[in-house]
Amino acid sequence: YVADAQRGIGAAIDGVAAASTFTEAITPYADVLGLAGEGTFLGGTAQERLAKAVETLSLVSPQIDNVGRDLARAKGKVEKIESWRYPNFLPGKPGEKVDFAKSTIVNLESIIVDTKPLLEVLPSIMGQDGEKKYLVLFQNDKELRPTGGFITAYAVFRIEKGIIASEGSSDIYNLDNTLLKRVPAPEPIIKYLPNVASLNLRDSNLSADYLSSMKTFEDLYAATADPKDIDGIIALDTQFVLTMMEVLGPIDAYGTSFTTEKVPSCDCEHIIYELERYADQPVAYEKGARKDIIGVLMQQMMDKAFNAPKSQWPNLLGKTIDSLRQKHLLLYFHDAEAQQAVERINFAGRVYEYDGDFLYINETNFAGAKSNLYVQEKVKQQAKIGKDGNLEKKITIEYKYPRRMDNCSLERQGGLCLAGIYRDWIRVYVPKGSTLTKASGTEVAITATEDLGKTVFEGFFTLRPEGTAKIEIEYTVPIKVDKQYKLLIQKQPGTQGHTYEIEAMGRRQKPFPLDTDKEIIFKL
Repeated sequence: YVADAQRGIGAAIDGVAAASTFTEAITPYADVLGLAGEGTFLGGTAQERLAKAVETLSLVSPQIDNVGRDLARAKGKVEKIESWRYPNFLPGKPGEKVDFAKSTIVNLESIIVDTKPLLEVLPSIMGQDGEKKYLVLFQNDKELRPTGGFITAYAVFRIEKGIIASEGSSDIYNLDNTLLKRVPAPEPIIKYLPNVASLNLRDSNLSADYLSSMKTFEDLYAATADPKDIDGIIALDTQFVLTMMEVLGPIDAYGTSFTTEKVPSCDCEHIIYELERYADQPVAYEKGARKDIIGVLMQQMMDKAFNAPKSQWPNLLGKTIDSLRQKHLLLYFHDAEAQQAVERINFAGRVYEYDGDFLYINETNFAGAKSNLYVQEKVKQQAKIGKDGNLEKKITIEYKYPRRMDNCSLERQGGLCLAGIYRDWIRVYVPKGSTLTKASGTEVAITATEDLGKTVFEGFFTLRPEGTAKIEIEYTVPIKVDKQYKLLIQKQPGTQGHTYEIEAMGRRQKPFPLDTDKEIIFKL
């Protein structure tokens, strides 16, 4: 206990040193970040101050190294403290407090180490060494696709020395109409998306891995009539727009004030309703008058953000980081260092390798309606060790569609087709070498394939409004479980609020919404 006390004190000293160094590092950026006090960059507009801050970010890197070293020393000390020595039946549950302190320091050290590469390349991403140009894709998460949603619209933004400007935007159908060559549609589109014979840009994000999908998108984009020379692709969905507006307030465009107030007819926010109205009439929204609405909204949001009171900046920064972590905002860069940096911090929508059990449910709405606005999903896992020592698992996915069906006829005179028949191409990614033993609940029988270094169980089913569905998949995993069970659950971009219940070897995790990728470790 004396040794543990010494370790705890030593870790606290290292933690204070790390905090002091970190505070010193960010003090010049206090004004830019909206923190109390004044920083170094006080002159000019908010965007000019941001540009100046970006210019000097490289100077922070050595200090971040020092923070990482201090936290690594603290981590080394607290990891030697065994929580079992401090039973939770004692007042204050000291064992829980020890575990919390250990996990906090481990997580902080990991965040600092993983964030440093991004800080080093951020000036380049922001055009410090020359103009950068990015394609921004709007993915409609209410019509879910593998990387977050159906690609509805696009915009082109240029950025130089932190100054951002729009170069225009349009509907994705307009861009598809400029394709100079036709590529045969892949098998899933032929099977599940009737009357579509060729691959379009709007359907090109079929890979569950964002980088792979964007490579396919770029191959097609190069065959359009006027492709831009871009440095990367940024994808965002309706949840990102909504989150930003919750901080910024209403956004004005085309004489309309877009708000976050509820619209009873769709049981959704006004901005979501307007974006779905745009998506529901993709070729002639307002007879084409607002074909560039996505770019206009993005520009208006950025203008409002840069002119917002500095007291709002911490919230805006926090919401942006949350959107990246929750995969409502995805990044892909041509520059290798920038791409590695965003992959390391999990902002790139990649499917990762993992040295334990793995689960990634990826779904594709091939119906055209915006069913994912209403469909609710719950996932249950049961796992046990089989007679041969391998892992035996059962995954149950339950769907509930608590909404009356809309009129989705192409001849309808008004109203939106939001609640239509849900046509779901489902893929369940599990560790490579897993063996399917039993499956039920799909119209197209579940089969096993391989993709992205994983075994994939895929099938297809439909779900009508006011209906329910249940899919069950049983399989074995070639993993030997000894002293602990490790599971990584990856979240599909664009999804929100799917509930997970995890049970393994008699241990049960409290049900939770899968908001980000989540690692679960059970000590056995």
